[in-house]
Amino acid sequence: MRAVNDLADELSEADLAVFGVEDREDMASLSVGSIGYSLDNLPDRSSFLGEAARHVAHAKRSKHPLCFALIAFDHGTDRDGAEGHMAEEAFLRDATARWRDVLRAEDLMGRWGEDEFGIVLVNCTTVSAVQLCWRLREETPEGHSFSAGLVSFEGTETIDDLVERADDCLVQAKAKGRDRTFAEGLVDLD
Repeated sequence: MRAVNDLADELSEADLAVFGVEDREDMASLSVGSIGYSLDNLPDRSSFLGEAARHVAHAKRSKHPLCFALIAFDHGTDRDGAEGHMAEEAFLRDATARWRDVLRAEDLMGRWGEDEFGIVLVNCTTVSAVQLCWRLREETPEGHSFSAGLVSFEGTETIDDLVERADDCLVQAKAKGRDRTFAEGLVDLD
């Protein structure tokens, strides 16, 4: 993964705003962890939606492709209570750390629910996004699986529209047996 400050030269002013910086010199002070790639630093749903809306607005202005995915782990840990919660958090921390190496610096990941995540993939076609979901699946800790609902930005939707469509796809992925990606407009992908 390239260093964040190397990326600064390629970003527009609008792109820099996604990272919460006002000029390129401020990018040097950021680390990958500071832009949200550890479980503890991931944006919550509300913060994620705000950043995702900016990505959608940029895709609309630039006419670049964008995909949105909702990912839900299929099964939690087998333990109950505080011990189970701690084990679940440790697993999620490990999974998101592994995913950090798959996602590009410009992609956005946020915690959607307890064991669910939203991901915005900028400059990414549906086929590439499906491949990325497979790479995330390969990096997921052994013994765990996830289902994903994936949609592509068509140029006019809001982030709320994308969320609704991705949620419908996620429901279909789970209904078809879990451990799969259901991408709108493509045949069943297991």
